Amino acid sequence: MTTSGLSAGILNGLCLAGIYVLVALGMMLILSIMNILQFAHGEVYMLGAFVTYFVVVRLGGNFVLAVLLSMVAIGILGTILERVIFRPLVGKFTPVVCAATGLMLILQSTAVLSFGLNQKQSPAIVPGGIRVLGFVVPYDRLLALLTSIVLTGILFVFLRRTRLGLAITATSQNREGALLQGINPKVMYSFVMTVGSALAAVGGSFAGSIFTLDPFMGSLAMMKGFTIIVIGGMGSLGGVVVGGLLLGLSDSLTATIFSPAVAAISPLVIVILVLVVRPKGLWGHET
Repeated sequence: MTTSGLSAGILNGLCLAGIYVLVALGMMLILSIMNILQFAHGEVYMLGAFVTYFVVVRLGGNFVLAVLLSMVAIGILGTILERVIFRPLVGKFTPVVCAATGLMLILQSTAVLSFGLNQKQSPAIVPGGIRVLGFVVPYDRLLALLTSIVLTGILFVFLRRTRLGLAITATSQNREGALLQGINPKVMYSFVMTVGSALAAVGGSFAGSIFTLDPFMGSLAMMKGFTIIVIGGMGSLGGVVVGGLLLGLSDSLTATIFSPAVAAISPLVIVILVLVVRPKGLWGHET
């Protein structure tokens, strides 16, 4: 492999990692606080991509404005889903799984009816690129990576430095202890579902522009997000970032060096190795 080919693989891996991390952060917050696995989170990501696509392609809007609108719209959707569907089912494993699976199918069908089955792609976020090490680095991939870094940094500071963030962290680590300290779990539920959905919308928006979008793109995103949580460990922001980097680079480099078939297998190998060595994940804690 040439140096430029390896560099391109690393760049694509970092871009994928940024998108994966945004999806996994929302899933981890929801799972840590509400103790539910939101199977429809991938479809929330997919809807975020289609909202951005609609604003940019159908309405002729600016991409940045489209992403902001997508964050707001999907965040509101997350709030509604938490209040109407998931809050009454917290602590009820089987009903939650059934409700989330049904919601996943409903959202997929809604996207099919609204936009059709064919794959689509939003226009390039920022045309052109910058030449590094003999190959062109597209500006859109750099922007996706920088956006992921900024949003992850903001979330990290929020969870570590604000009163609400510390309450979320305390709830994820010890629900009973947080409740005894007067932390209202309903406020936590609503907040993490809203923020998690908005982060997924950003990830979907960039994925739809850099790659392609279709009504079934959420299934892969949900699987990647869950894999990252298993690798990084429950309740660990740093673990999610490291897990996202491992998965993104693994997907890109193994496909570049070997083949897409090997790239499909490599995340499973990583998960098995991590679980054998450290069942709680790299930085996870008991829940």
